[in-house]
Amino acid sequence: MKMRLLIICACAILIISCENPMTFRTKVNEDGSLDKTITFEKAEEKVATNNIYGISEKNGWATKVNSLESSTEKAKDKKFRIELNKHFASDQELNKELDNTNDSLFHVHSQFEKKFRWFYTYIRYSETIRPINRFKMVSPRDFFNQEDSLFIQRLPAEGKPISKADSLYLQILNEKINDRFATLAIFKETIILIEAIVRKNTSDKKWLDTLSKNWELVYKLIENDQKVENLIPKVFDTLSIPVDRLKAAKDFDSLSKELTSRTHFMSFARDGKYLNAFEMPWDIVSSNADSLAGRNVYWKPLVNKFALSPYEMYAECRKMNWWAVAISAGIVFTTLILLWKKRT
Repeated sequence: MKMRLLIICACAILIISCENPMTFRTKVNEDGSLDKTITFEKAEEKVATNNIYGISEKNGWATKVNSLESSTEKAKDKKFRIELNKHFASDQELNKELDNTNDSLFHVHSQFEKKFRWFYTYIRYSETIRPINRFKMVSPRDFFNQEDSLFIQRLPAEGKPISKADSLYLQILNEKINDRFATLAIFKETIILIEAIVRKNTSDKKWLDTLSKNWELVYKLIENDQKVENLIPKVFDTLSIPVDRLKAAKDFDSLSKELTSRTHFMSFARDGKYLNAFEMPWDIVSSNADSLAGRNVYWKPLVNKFALSPYEMYAECRKMNWWAVAISAGIVFTTLILLWKKRT
């Protein structure tokens, strides 16, 4: 029973931290195959087998683990650079692993498109990070308007300067998320679990009515107390619900495992500092990247970008179809010859 409701709630979405730096690299090949590398730059050793992507050597990812600390460092405090890489024959294969429906894992959707345009062949590759918000009972649409969305979209890359006005707006937005959205979300999911405990331990429906009529009181208890071991007894004591307090706390601990898993994911993802890179096969003609170097494009998105809505990163490249140029030149040359002969 170590789940801290409001601490997890407040950490679950947007307050930026840099405790979990991660680097993603994708080499995009002409044939549509992809070479994917995910690196945890500073992580616990267990992340090699248990991470927010659900990947490890067990499902075919080659893994390198290098210690970052000296041998004198305590084992529990040691940090490691963990690199995982795997080759995929197509974007569909990649999506099977990184764009699943598990609410406790990071979701990234990849898309490869190849188009023939006579003189040029184009490749467009994109990766869309799904929102890390995993609360199920409250919709962000009820709290955030178009102005909030447009503000998030124009936020600069990690480390870039931000104006004082935007800094103030970001602070207000974070307070809205943590003080209103996240608190209400955790309350609604928690009250469902408390109702389940009441049903499990008493057959008298009046106690469910009591819980429903006093939802504001329960909300304040959740808002003011961060520990489940304190919260559950307080709720039942305050409302005089005849259920054994220790039994209720144990039931809550059991029933809240799925919620705990989701909030732990949100907390880890929230603490991320992200670098994403594509290596394209040809010269790049368009992209929404933060920076570009030759055939490589880079993004350093703030967590805000994909906290509540999807965030797409794309790059498009092209190559000249010299055979098409040759055919076209041949057609033009032949046409000119025929016209000349006709005139003579």
